Formats: sequence, structure tokens, C-alpha cells
Amino acid sequence: MSESAAIPVPAVEGIEPTDEIEEPPRRRRRRKLVILLFLLAAFIGLLLLTLWYLLFRQPIPLPNIPGESVMPTYSTAVYGARRPMGVAANAAGDRVYVGETEGDRIAKVFDGSGNLLGLMQPPASTGNDHVPVYLAVDPINDEVYVTDRPTGSVYVYDAAGTYQRAFEPAELKGWQPLGITFDAAGNLYVSDVSVQPQVIFVFDRSGNQTRTLGETANLNFPNGIAVDKAGNVYVTDGNNGRLVVMDASGAVIAQVGRGAGEGNLGLPRGLAIDGQDRVYVGDATGQGVFVYAAVKPGERRLDYLGFFGGQGVSNGTFQFPNGVAVDGRGRIYVADSGNHRVQVWTY
Repeated sequence: MSESAAIPVPAVEGIEPTDEIEEPPRRRRRRKLVILLFLLAAFIGLLLLTLWYLLFRQPIPLPNIPGESVMPTYSTAVYGARRPMGVAANAAGDRVYVGETEGDRIAKVFDGSGNLLGLMQPPASTGNDHVPVYLAVDPINDEVYVTDRPTGSVYVYDAAGTYQRAFEPAELKGWQPLGITFDAAGNLYVSDVSVQPQVIFVFDRSGNQTRTLGETANLNFPNGIAVDKAGNVYVTDGNNGRLVVMDASGAVIAQVGRGAGEGNLGLPRGLAIDGQDRVYVGDATGQGVFVYAAVKPGERRLDYLGFFGGQGVSNGTFQFPNGVAVDGRGRIYVADSGNHRVQVWTY
């Protein structure tokens, strides 16, 4: 056969060789139904995401993929406090409380956008030798507790920053309160660095001391304190370079030590636990924040998830980070003391 010979196209009755074959009606209906179901599922998913955010004001919890833990990213910063050491935030994140240790050496109240709302003045009768260090927000009534180590005091303010009273346990005259936090039930935890061994005191809603933790843990300047959903107590044991986890009885059940390995600490200070049981540790010499998964029931370890920060003066870098706080909307606040600001990070 020559190259120019045409190949005949067989004819089919009722169909010309150049006609397009029309899609059967049943297949068209099925395709339309699949598209409709896909759009309906996408709409329901979007609706559920919206409802979750409106109800809980925090990110959707995602499954943790080993080796691929997502770290938060830098969002913004709050300026206006000289060398801040401690930071706290209410659940809504519209009040941020910062303790400055230079300049006026006073705690300050900012809104969620970083605007200064007020000064948390200590009582005038106590003189001028004040240094507000760490702060905690009472989850029951939004009162703010501030430790002032030089005066051996814990001062209590309302949500607007107005002084209310001093928290003065009768049995602890001459103490030096440092780290401070509340658990979900409103029990107060305060570290005391005036005694040996250094310990954590626990007080009920009436101010009565109910427990003492850490008597056998050899703590050395316990700075940050946090309590997880299971009631375990986490303490940054600053001068020992450790993160220590104790159960409700005070027995040490897990710890992370000082070292150069992945997840090891240097000079841990601030501490917070978010709603997803992620543990954040501000490390002053590590120049950033280490992140761990809280101790799981029946286990005795903290899983290292990652690190964010790095040394510097630009956004997202630190100069001696200290206090750490979280709000109910998934934001992490870090007192960037050497850069005179509080950084806000989000997922």
C-alpha cells in the first residue's frame, strides 16, 4: 500500500464518522451528584471550622505527625516595658500583663494590640524597692497576682490593674516568692527561694496552704511553674538547667536536663502549657523557646517537639527570653528581656 492511500473508516448505522458520541443521561446525573456531594461536604467542613473558632477561639487540634511537628510563627510584639521578665495574659488575650525590671520597675497592662492601658502600682506604704518578676491570672475571677521578690510580697490586682491587696500567708513571713501560677481549679502555686530546700507552696481558694512540692527534688531557683490537665506540676529548675515534672504528691516523674543535645536546656526560666498540652520553656541562654509534649498518662517522659527563636534583635529573634504565657486563643507570649519587648507567636 502506498503512503498516500486512505484508510477507510467503517460506518456505523445512524452515526457519521465525524459525529461526537453524546454522554448517556445516567452518567451525567451521576457526575452532577458527585460534584454536589463534594461541595456539600466542603461547606459542612467550613461551617464546622467556623463554629469551632467561635466557640473555643483557638486553632483546630491536628494530629501530631512524628518528626513533622509544626512550630508557631512570629506575629507581633508589645513594646513599652523595660527589660520585661514576666508576662501573663487572660484567656481572651485582650489583656496582657508585663512586669518590667528596669526603668520604673512596675507591672503594666496592655490590650491585645499592644496599647498601654495602665500601670499596676504597688501599695505606697511599701516604699520604692519593688521589682515585679512573674505574674499569673486567676482563671476564676481574672485577678492578677505579681511576685515582688525584694519586698517578699505577692500583690493582687483586678483585671484592669488596680491594686486590691497583698497575698500574705501567715505561716510564711520572710519568704521570697518567685514563680507563680494557677491550676484550672484556681489553686495557687508559688515558689519560695528563701528556704532550703527550695520548694513550691500550694494554696487553696481561701489562701490556706495545702501542699508543699519539691522538698526532695533539690530545686535551685525554680522560676516557671505550670500545671497540666492531669494535675502534674512542671517547674523550670533554673540554676540546675532542668525542667522537672512532679505528680500531685511531689514525686518527680519526668525531667529534661541541661546539655547540648536536641531538646536539652541551658538556663530555663519561663514556662507555660497551652490547651493542646504543649509545654513551652523560655531558655535565656538558648535564646528561644523549647516545646515539648506534656507527660502522657502512664508514661514518664516529655517528648521534644521543636524550638523557635534564635539570637538577635529582629522580629522573631531573642536576647535572653524569660517569661512565657499562653492565652485561650492559641497565642504564645514571650518576654524578650534584652530587646525590651514581649513577642507574640501564633500557629
